[in-house]
Amino acid sequence: MGCLALAGAAALSLAGLPTDSEASATGTLRPLAGSCDTVVTPKSAEGVVPIILGVDVVCRMTHLGLVTGGTEREVVIPIGPPDASGGLPVSITIETITYVAANGDKLRSMFAGNGTVYPATGRAVFFGTETFIGGTGRFATATGTSQTAGEASLATGRGFLTLSGTVSY
Repeated sequence: MGCLALAGAAALSLAGLPTDSEASATGTLRPLAGSCDTVVTPKSAEGVVPIILGVDVVCRMTHLGLVTGGTEREVVIPIGPPDASGGLPVSITIETITYVAANGDKLRSMFAGNGTVYPATGRAVFFGTETFIGGTGRFATATGTSQTAGEASLATGRGFLTLSGTVSY
């Protein structure tokens, strides 16, 4: 199965390296929700496992507004044979996701989840937990979690994701 096919399963990632402060348990707990459009870029060679992806996002999120972001390293690994519907199960891990608000403040998170790639239909779906790990500006001590899910087209590398949870900062 091709790298682009698995790229769709991972269409959720975001960007940056964790160079700023780590999260701490301070701040006010706030609901966080949003939706993002994604563009997935394969970073590993065709047929190489694990599959490494980069993902750019444009989102609307509570407490951030219109944000951009992405990830440089999303790791996708097949975790079993295809199921009865032809879907290939995968695990997805992202060490650092960065959301950048209009004022430049960054909210960072990590992601762990699973997905299914459907080569016959050109569709990939994913779901998992995003854990907030700090950032810059008002998000320097951010903590919290969200449930994140989405899907993407294997043919175009474009997709979307939604997230819903809480963040403290």
